[in-house]
Amino acid sequence: MKPSPGLFAILVCIAAGAAAEDVYKCTNAEGDVAYQDRPCPASTHESQLHLPDAAPSTPAAVAPVETAPAAPPPQPAPEPAPPRAALPSLFICQNSEDGSTYFSENGSPPVRYVPLGTLGFPGKSLGQAYAPGGGSGISAPGVNPIPISSAPRDAIATQLTPLQDACAPASPAQTCGYLRKQYGEVEHKLKRAFKDERAVLEPRERELQAQLDNC
Repeated sequence: MKPSPGLFAILVCIAAGAAAEDVYKCTNAEGDVAYQDRPCPASTHESQLHLPDAAPSTPAAVAPVETAPAAPPPQPAPEPAPPRAALPSLFICQNSEDGSTYFSENGSPPVRYVPLGTLGFPGKSLGQAYAPGGGSGISAPGVNPIPISSAPRDAIATQLTPLQDACAPASPAQTCGYLRKQYGEVEHKLKRAFKDERAVLEPRERELQAQLDNC
């Protein structure tokens, strides 16, 4: 009887697991064939097969592993920029005498006394203000001068009136316009300034430049 395909599979497995070993073929009385790696039982017919060494297996080539490029070292955080100089607090004031405007760092200019004539009101002449009997004396060369008092009641007597200019905070646009004008004037003066003058103008130039960064 011919051995079944399953027996050949067993034979191949035995051959694969053993290197240059003998395989025993056992045939019983019924003609069944078995292959094994140990001697056959005494009740069977035994024949021995010698299997050659199996060819050594060649290890599969290992593909090189690509390594990711090393991450660059962390960069230090940039230093924060120095804070900008704030815009100065400026005020636009209106001259009470002629209505003209000017910039001021103080929103409360001092009170001043002006003759009523500058405001369009008729006032007294010096002769009327200081006439004998109606005034406080006379003033002439060789005669003791008349002391001038700044008291409010004396100001009224000599036709002076107190004035205080009205001021309002300047807008950022108005402040920037004023700073640009001041910067231009300082630049013009620096072109012709002497050394001692430059010592005053150059710090002012740097201050204006820092303030104009916010414009």
